[in-house]
Amino acid sequence: MSTTYTPASHKPEKLLTGFISVRAPELKHIWASLQGTTSASEVASKFGRPSGSGLKTNHVEDSLRFLNAVDLVESPTGDVLDTVERINDRHFEGLPFEARLLYHCNQQGSRQSHFADIHRALLSEGSRTVNAGRDNIRTILKRETDYDFSWTDEKIDMWVTLTEQLGLITETEDGLVLSPCRALMYDALALAPTTSSEDPDYDDLTVDDGEVQQMLNWVNDNLFTIYEARTGTPKIHPAIADVLRNMAEDGVVDLSAPGDSQNEVKLPPEDLNDDARGNRQDVTYVSVHSKPNETAYQYPLDQFLTH
Repeated sequence: MSTTYTPASHKPEKLLTGFISVRAPELKHIWASLQGTTSASEVASKFGRPSGSGLKTNHVEDSLRFLNAVDLVESPTGDVLDTVERINDRHFEGLPFEARLLYHCNQQGSRQSHFADIHRALLSEGSRTVNAGRDNIRTILKRETDYDFSWTDEKIDMWVTLTEQLGLITETEDGLVLSPCRALMYDALALAPTTSSEDPDYDDLTVDDGEVQQMLNWVNDNLFTIYEARTGTPKIHPAIADVLRNMAEDGVVDLSAPGDSQNEVKLPPEDLNDDARGNRQDVTYVSVHSKPNETAYQYPLDQFLTH
């Protein structure tokens, strides 16, 4: 069930990428553990790390503050290091934590919009993979964004680590692969509104002939970047096109464009050397079927836990 999104109160001003100790597994487990109003000391005792000098809880405190900063928790007393409870639980009820966290990060304004802007900036290169050298990434971010802070290695590292754990990117020896995992793409398509008259929901995980431009516009604005170019007929970025093609080959999605259709998007060919106007596939409608019980359709955290 989709309900009104409620910003948290008493949010920290610290940049999201400034929470350098935050990791997705801890965020996921801490968030899932909260049942009603809970004391922060109880959370710390459960998730703290034993050491020779006692229980280490700094990472727990940072996790709670980060969850507060992205509107997933707040405190009845105004201090999440005192008491904490989940909020926005019924907003996209049933949505996996990974997609939920990305959605919440993308709802942040002002300087906190920098978290979502990193993915948009990297995709501006137009390639499936970018050099993962932090100096290279910093150059792209300086060119494509305008914030009153420095893109330090620590901020970049935090974003790369967290988004890789969420399934948005993959870091390899060759660079950052910008294609999201199929589980994330599946949830994005199942979540997006299928017509311009609809609000997004997550009650029905299958879609019949959804308006693809409407759906991808919403994903682009609320979860992760979809387009290489959006003016005129929107052109899907090659890294996103690869995932959609793979899902179509798996029979999980159907992509179609009737001859008299409008409001299509362009899907570039697999071989980008042939990426000319006549070689791009028109797509107007997308149908989403049941997700197979296969590793390729699991989030990285689930793969780690089950394999």
